[in-house]
Amino acid sequence: MASVERVRALITVKAAPEPSKTYIDTVCVAGVRLDREVHEWIRLYPVPFRHLSTNQQFAKYDIVEVDTIEPSRDSRVESRRPIWDSLEVVDHLDEKAARDRALGALPGRTMCELIDGVKADPDAQSLGLVAVRELRGLKLSKHPGWSKEQQRAIHGAMDQLAVFDSPERTVQPLEPPRFIVKIRYTCAADGCNGHQPSLLDFELSALQHRGRFSSDEDLSSLIHKKFCDEQFGEHLRTSLFVGNIADPPKRRSFSALGIHHVPRESDWTTTLF
Repeated sequence: MASVERVRALITVKAAPEPSKTYIDTVCVAGVRLDREVHEWIRLYPVPFRHLSTNQQFAKYDIVEVDTIEPSRDSRVESRRPIWDSLEVVDHLDEKAARDRALGALPGRTMCELIDGVKADPDAQSLGLVAVRELRGLKLSKHPGWSKEQQRAIHGAMDQLAVFDSPERTVQPLEPPRFIVKIRYTCAADGCNGHQPSLLDFELSALQHRGRFSSDEDLSSLIHKKFCDEQFGEHLRTSLFVGNIADPPKRRSFSALGIHHVPRESDWTTTLF
């Protein structure tokens, strides 16, 4: 039997939900382990977020406690498989200074350094907070819809809904977002030629859902306003939470899992850069 370890973590990332053959849809969650003398990144997957009870549906920068086991198919050192019904939300870090002190205790890497790391060793650091030197814009393209495999996963899971469902509650299948969004930027590494990861932020998925009745032009404007105009600027220092893919041959591919910014003149976050 797998050994169970209870962890305490500050949630910094909730990725957009993806189809799951077991849970209909799941999200990948990441954050900072606070129960170790030296803070560490942690990845919690899978989390059937839409199907958790209301009191378990945590927010960004909540502190949670949850029982975990080692994943059977993921060798990345940060990854733990949560026993989701053991999850408790125990606190929330409301002050940005407190959040960034926790983040500042983590090892700093540029995006170029993280990619070079997994080129040398697929099990190298797979989560990070990387500074954006220059934002080159957002690139939006139409989402092609779920693949046939993803559609089969959704429908298969819905056929086994007894594990989550009740007569009073109907779970709707996960709809794909209208747009795939990529962030074009350079990191802080000398000679960086630029990166263009997909943005998989849960907040982007939620925004697209709220704007599902808007025109393409209006929804595009909403996305640019939220994830470009409001998150980047001369008065801000902006970084991206990044993470790679579990499949070893694809681990050189990192996605942007969330956006983090602080006032440019702040003095309590200098260790982040």
